[in-house]
Amino acid sequence: MIAAFHQCDVFTDRLFGGNPLAVVPRADALDNATMQAFAREMNCSESAFVLQPRDPSAVFRVRIFTPGRELPFAGHPTIGTAWTLHRLGLLDASTFAFEMEVGLVLVRREGRRFWMTPPVPPRGEAFGERTSLARALGLADAAAIERAQIVGAFLCMRVGSLDALATVEPERAALRELFDRSIADGNVLVIFYDSGRAWVRMFADIAEGIGEDPATGSAVAPMLHYLTEVAALAPRTAVVEIEQGRWIQRRSTLHARISWAGTEISKIEVGGDCVHAFSSEITL
Repeated sequence: MIAAFHQCDVFTDRLFGGNPLAVVPRADALDNATMQAFAREMNCSESAFVLQPRDPSAVFRVRIFTPGRELPFAGHPTIGTAWTLHRLGLLDASTFAFEMEVGLVLVRREGRRFWMTPPVPPRGEAFGERTSLARALGLADAAAIERAQIVGAFLCMRVGSLDALATVEPERAALRELFDRSIADGNVLVIFYDSGRAWVRMFADIAEGIGEDPATGSAVAPMLHYLTEVAALAPRTAVVEIEQGRWIQRRSTLHARISWAGTEISKIEVGGDCVHAFSSEITL
C-alpha cells in the first residue's frame, strides 16, 4: 500500500523550529510493527498515526510512536496531529477529543493555535540530595536550588540560572548510582523558572531513542505541579510561557494556562502553533 504522510514543526511559528512530527492520517491498515518501523525511519521524536476511533466520544484514535517504542500519550503529537488534520480539511470542530492509549484527550482550537488538556500527572518520590544529583547532571554543586522529584514520567529538578541550564549534560552511569535503572535511564526534566517564564531541557528516556527533546508538551503539567510543590510557582498564576530547544537549535515556545482551586492546580491547558514542513508518501 501507499501511505501519505505529512510533517510539521510543532510549538513554533517558523519552519525548522519547534519539534518535528510525522503524521499519517489514514493508518487503519498499518500493524504495530509497521508503525514502529515507520517511526524509526522518520527519526522524529514522535510519529502519529490516525485511525478511526473505537470510542464514539472521540473524533479519531491517535497512536504515538517514538523511534524506540509506543507511548500512551505525548503533547506535541496531540497538537501537531490536530493542526495537520485541520489543515487537510479532515477536522472542522473547534472542540473535540482524541482517543489515545491513555484515554480521551480533550483538544480545542482558537484560530490557528490548538490547546490540549493533558492527563493529571501522579506525584512520585522526592529526592533531597541535591549535590550528588547536580553532579550527575554535569552541574556545579550549587546549581541545583530545589530538591528533585518524580512527577508523572519525569524526574524534575530546578536550577538557579540560564547559565546553569546551558551546562546540563546528564551522565546516565552516575544517575544509576543514585536511582534504580527505571529512573536513571528515564526522562530527566531540568527547569529554570522566573516570574511566569520557564526555560526547560528534557533528556528523554533512553528506550525512546531521542536524546534531548526540542519540545515536550507532556512535560508541561508535571513541570507546573513540581514548581507548585517547591513553592516556585505562585498560586493563581494564570499563564506560563515555556521555552525549550534553545541548546539544540530547535527553539520552541509552549503556552500553559492554569486554573486553581485554592492553592492547588485544578486544570492545565497546553497550547502551541505549528508550521507545515512537507508532505510525501511511502510504499509499505
